[in-house]
Amino acid sequence: MQGMKLRINAARLLADIEALAQIGGTPDGGVSRPALSPADLEGRAWFRGRAEGDGFEWRQDGAGNLSAVLRASDPSAPTLLAGSHLDTVPDGGRFDGALGVLAALEALRTLREAGVRLPVHLEAIAFTDEEGHVLGLLGSRALTGQITPEDLERPRGGRAALADGMQRLGLTREGILAARRRPESLAGYVELHIEQGRRLEDAGIDIGVVTAIVGIRSCWLRFVGQAAHAGTTPMPDRADALLGAADFATRARALVMARFAPGVVNCGQVCVAPGAFNIVPGEARLALEFRHGADADLDAMESALLALAAESAQRYRLKLEVEPGERCAPALMHESVTAAIEGAAAELGLSHTRLLSFAGHDAQVMSAVTPTAMLFVPSQGGMSHNPREFTTPGDVVNGANVLLHTLLKLAF
Repeated sequence: MQGMKLRINAARLLADIEALAQIGGTPDGGVSRPALSPADLEGRAWFRGRAEGDGFEWRQDGAGNLSAVLRASDPSAPTLLAGSHLDTVPDGGRFDGALGVLAALEALRTLREAGVRLPVHLEAIAFTDEEGHVLGLLGSRALTGQITPEDLERPRGGRAALADGMQRLGLTREGILAARRRPESLAGYVELHIEQGRRLEDAGIDIGVVTAIVGIRSCWLRFVGQAAHAGTTPMPDRADALLGAADFATRARALVMARFAPGVVNCGQVCVAPGAFNIVPGEARLALEFRHGADADLDAMESALLALAAESAQRYRLKLEVEPGERCAPALMHESVTAAIEGAAAELGLSHTRLLSFAGHDAQVMSAVTPTAMLFVPSQGGMSHNPREFTTPGDVVNGANVLLHTLLKLAF
């Protein structure tokens, strides 16, 4: 294959990661660069300087997505995208998102320096607000036409925060809604990311090949009992709503581990009323979320979890009310792209395995309009969204070289 001996410039990539980490850097070694913030604006300017300084075509679309482009000789050629995001969670780490963007830029440099002529345009892209500081997956949803006017009216970070951020970046409502690209103009999308878990590290495997990004379902479970005096009501006579919620939360974990591995469940919030030291809880409202890689698995999990909640309610003489929450469908990765990742890893002598992604990524949005897949590199200790997030230089370079050769395989 053309360019099989190519390797990225490891020192240059590692220096870029270090330099970007100083923008929004925190005293404990973390990074706070939330989307649309002044630090995000500074990081964007740095990325533009690197891309233009290297002579690449630069573009920012109406949703604030940033791109460095290596043009094919044929202007009508489709575009092969690679990238991730530059924004971080507050006090996060330096690799989440940034690795995928900077490795894509390094792939462009390597190919141009080697004189490799591609039959497709190659674009390193940084999507806006993947982390959802203001409006989750804003950039990739806009590019794929999945942002609606209603979304812009009700961003989870608040309308004021969105308006301030849009003004800071020079974005408009009309520009965001017009940022959609025609699917036929795209040749595919590849995203390199840290795993944010321990599966690769524990198994001693170099590369994870993502087959699907899990679907997410959520709901509120309301256990309703009877508020009562905490001193004068005998223990056997109580209809304690918190006991029902606690019983469910404990048993839900065991249920999912036994029947739905590698699926996950989380009870992330509980609100108790009346909420006093001396009142038996008459109501407990529990936030339930669960994740798996296929709709059939999610359907089975939902049935089993709701049946378990009803059983816990009955055990403590409670009523159960279920309030549906948000639902996000699983995103299957494209077999042609996963096969290219596996082929690149094998040719580079790197071990690899297929796995699910239990975190959301821009790739789940992109998969709706173009062949898409992700590759993971190990996260030390599984740490992420934390200043201690760390991926070794060797794993960074391995991932970037697999990305480079995946793009070559997809381009030709």
